[in-house]
Amino acid sequence: MGCKLMGANSDTIQRFVSELEKVGATAKFLRTRTEVVRYLSDFVMKKGANLVLTCGLEHELSFELSKVINSMGISCFDIDVVDKRNLRKLLEAAYIGITDADLAVAETGSLIIISENDAKRLISCLPPIHVAILSKENILDNFLEVSEWLRKAQSTGRYTVSIITGPSRTADIELEIVIGVHGPHELHVIILEGMSDEK
Repeated sequence: MGCKLMGANSDTIQRFVSELEKVGATAKFLRTRTEVVRYLSDFVMKKGANLVLTCGLEHELSFELSKVINSMGISCFDIDVVDKRNLRKLLEAAYIGITDADLAVAETGSLIIISENDAKRLISCLPPIHVAILSKENILDNFLEVSEWLRKAQSTGRYTVSIITGPSRTADIELEIVIGVHGPHELHVIILEGMSDEK
C-alpha cells in the first residue's frame, strides 16, 4: 500500500509465532511459490474441502493454486475475478478462505488485513477455516508501530482494517469459551521467508 517496512528481526518473528500459537493458530514457514502451492493443495485435500476461495494473493500464486486445486476435483475461485453476483453463494458455501495478510503484530500474535472492499474481509471471517499468507518482513513488534504504518497508509485512500487474533472465540452464558461460532474455528498462517519464483 505504498508504505515500506524495515523488516522484522528474528526475535520479533519468533515472538509472533509464540503468541500466535498461544491463541490457537498455527504457523508454517515456506520459501517459494511452489512450496506454498504444494503445501496448500495438500492442506485442502486433508481438510476435505469442496470449495476454496482466495483473495489478495499475488497473481501468479493465485493462478497456480487455483489450477492445482481445481485439478484435484475441488472448486477454487479467486474472488477478484468471479462474477460479484455469485459472491454471496460462494461465501456461504466455502469451507476454506485463503487471503494475504498485510501486517502482523508480534506482541499479540495478531494479523492485520487491509481491504478496499468487503470481499477480502468476508473471506477471512466467514469460511470455517482461514489461511493467511504473510511476508515475514511485515511482522511488526507492537501496535504503536502498526498505528504509525496505518496513519501513512490511510492518507493514500480509504480502507477497511481487520485485526484477527486467533480463531473466532465466543463465551456462552456460563462463560465457557466456544471456538468458531461467529467466525473461523481454525486459523493457519503461512509465513513467507522471501517469496521467490524458484520451482
